[in-house]
Amino acid sequence: MRFHPAPFLALWMAACGAADPIAFDQLEIRAAGLEIIINEDGTGQFNQSFQNKRGRFKLSHQQFANLVKRMEPFRLSGETMTGSEASDFLEAGNRCDGDYVTDNGGISFHWVGPSVDQFYTVDYGCDREKHASRNKELRAILASLPVPGPDGLP
Repeated sequence: MRFHPAPFLALWMAACGAADPIAFDQLEIRAAGLEIIINEDGTGQFNQSFQNKRGRFKLSHQQFANLVKRMEPFRLSGETMTGSEASDFLEAGNRCDGDYVTDNGGISFHWVGPSVDQFYTVDYGCDREKHASRNKELRAILASLPVPGPDGLP
């Protein structure tokens, strides 16, 4: 088992207010059957495919700032990928090096802008006990949004 200091360093930097989050035009969040797009002004839309629910919403400036702040440690982690790296990752099918439980769902974030194209993706079934606190925070971020919940999560 290898120790990855980058996620801890990113969390420490975010907690200490080291730098402002990077500017982006759009934030995309995907979970089981749920796609969310949020623009830099806090306007957003969602599509929950299994229940065929679609809608729009507006986050206040403070809500949007809080969302970005909560997501920043994940963007700064050593586990983010560029768009081309994400495609290679998905094609390779290498999803988990540890214990794996199927059908636990997952989440992905995509930051899009002139100077950023980053993906962060998690399969909740991969080493789920080891990553329980991370997974809880990721689920809480999704639950904080004014959208229906994802489909099929335990």
